[in-house]
Amino acid sequence: MPVPRYYQAKAKLLDLLNERQDNTPFPPERALSDLFGMSRATIRKALDELVLEGRLVRGAGRRGTAVAPRRPVHRLGLDALVRDLVTRESTTVRSVAQDLVVVESVLVHGDEPIGVRSASLRVSRFPGLARLYDRTTPLPKFLMDTYGFESTAQPQCATTLATPHVAARLEVRAATPVLSVTWLSHDARGQAAGRSAVLLRSDRAHLALPRSNTVEG
Repeated sequence: MPVPRYYQAKAKLLDLLNERQDNTPFPPERALSDLFGMSRATIRKALDELVLEGRLVRGAGRRGTAVAPRRPVHRLGLDALVRDLVTRESTTVRSVAQDLVVVESVLVHGDEPIGVRSASLRVSRFPGLARLYDRTTPLPKFLMDTYGFESTAQPQCATTLATPHVAARLEVRAATPVLSVTWLSHDARGQAAGRSAVLLRSDRAHLALPRSNTVEG
């Protein structure tokens, strides 16, 4: 299967970017088009994607495009995500339907947001959750201690685009590519009790996968 031209352009731009220091000007679209023998439209699409990913910066009084400041990338374990053991803040609990409560929090590393964790849970399985949850205890532990609920999770990983809501919490632009980790929670009888998701900034967090595909959570 042929590799799309814009993806080829992006790979070349990344090589060029890695040779440059933070905050240094990046060659203009026309020069890159001549350098790589590709159309300006192809180069533009690749540049736009690098801007969305936070690797290049534009605007705010800046002429042209520049290399974005590189920041440390935090390595996260899949098990820690599922068990809600990553440092978090701004936890909210809200009812979105008659039988659905959403618990959402921002995952942080230092003072930077690196992800958004959300869990959509059935009120009929967890009565009084919105009132009882203390917002600080890891959610799986709280559900076990309060409701005797323990499940086996099989997370699935994919890439997606940040919605305006998620983008605001991650402090990125809407439609920025993010890594999505999702899983369903079932009780001992095999009945679905909720759905959880973690959306990670790929420029701030890397996911460490276990050798086994099954994670207890």
